[in-house]
Amino acid sequence: MTQEPEGGHRDAIQRALAELFLPALAFGAGIGLATGMWPASFATGSAVSVAIYGLHWMNQRFIHPHLEALSRDWLHLGLEMTLGLLEHILGASAAMLVCGWLFRFQVMPSLAWAPVGAMVVAFPIIHGTEMALRFFRQLKEKEQQEVELLALAREAELKALKAQINPHFLFNTLNTIASLIHTQPEQAEATVERLAEMFRYLLNGSERRLVPLEEELGFVDGYLEIERARFGERLRVTRQVDPDVLRVPVPGLILQPLVENAVQHGRGTDGSVDLTIRAVASGDEVLVAIVDLGRGMDPGYRVGWGVGLRNVDDRLCKTYGPAYGLSIGANAPQGTVVSLRIPAGGIP
Repeated sequence: MTQEPEGGHRDAIQRALAELFLPALAFGAGIGLATGMWPASFATGSAVSVAIYGLHWMNQRFIHPHLEALSRDWLHLGLEMTLGLLEHILGASAAMLVCGWLFRFQVMPSLAWAPVGAMVVAFPIIHGTEMALRFFRQLKEKEQQEVELLALAREAELKALKAQINPHFLFNTLNTIASLIHTQPEQAEATVERLAEMFRYLLNGSERRLVPLEEELGFVDGYLEIERARFGERLRVTRQVDPDVLRVPVPGLILQPLVENAVQHGRGTDGSVDLTIRAVASGDEVLVAIVDLGRGMDPGYRVGWGVGLRNVDDRLCKTYGPAYGLSIGANAPQGTVVSLRIPAGGIP
């Protein structure tokens, strides 16, 4: 036979004391003071306690499940407390009427019954207060669970978005290598080695949600070295990075898709690519921009077009909130600016 845990026995004893024995003693003492019939008074007090507990059990068994269907709001709490008050008034009245008839109480002056009436009201107030505290505690626990579930869901979404970049990046890089194999085999071999180094970084940092901006820029440099194997001197990159922002944590793989987009769509009329990677502090944020001197984007262009920009925009919004999505505009005198903001302190 399975034994009930020791904690279960202790809880059962505490409930019995709180819900049956102590109320029986209290009501019995009050009735004894009012009637002077002490043996009968404690029997009546027990009957009152049992009647109240019986009504409470019926409430929990038949009415409470319907109240649980309501949202946990003030209406729910008010109905629970009202039913608790009725349990005590009806249970005490019925038990005292029956026991008064059985024991034929010799009632003393009506003022002596004041303690009994006070207890009939005081007990549901005490229980109601306990119920309200339990209600708010459960509400806070439910809110905390919802916050934790949302955090887990957001984390899973971010990991899925980050994983989406890997095959996209690999596919484009393998195309570059394939184009070099026959024309520049040594360059193709060096590019494969560079790719292996970059994927080693991806594997080592796959579980890190945030990385220092310096590491992210280093990963971008590796990608640009691969692209330089294809473009040669036609790829020109300028870095304008404030040293003070290098340690700021940013989402991993957040810049490489932007740079890749600029390389693909920011070419000049002669096929060259002029990029500027800018990262500066601005108050409690870091502003990062990828600027090209290409032909610019079509007026109908939207962030939702293209895997890379859509992915980055989604990850920024899920990490920092909707206000931190990508911003895309025109560069002067020509080209495109893709920019983003990062809180300097990490995730707010």
